[in-house]
Amino acid sequence: MGQQIRYTAEFKQATIAELVAGEKGPTQICRERRIDQTTLRRWRQEDEERGGVAWARPAPGVVSADERVAELERVIGQLTMENLALKKALQVARSLSARGTLSSVG
Repeated sequence: MGQQIRYTAEFKQATIAELVAGEKGPTQICRERRIDQTTLRRWRQEDEERGGVAWARPAPGVVSADERVAELERVIGQLTMENLALKKALQVARSLSARGTLSSVG
């Protein structure tokens, strides 16, 4: 079995654009671009299902919603742990203060 070929998003988009333009038939496009007709059909279907953005990549610095949610969940977890540690420290300080062990500053 041969090695799988990875096509760039730009190559796929250009191929679909050429197909949609209708100047060449699918057979000719496949021959010129050295791809299988099944591959071309799959790319066309993916393009139609995703509204023309099947292989679009976000611009640098743009974060997907899933990545943003994951980042915020990590921050919430970290803040929760810090909050619990501070509550525990406050509880210990109050306990020591009630016993008179902790002297007031000032």
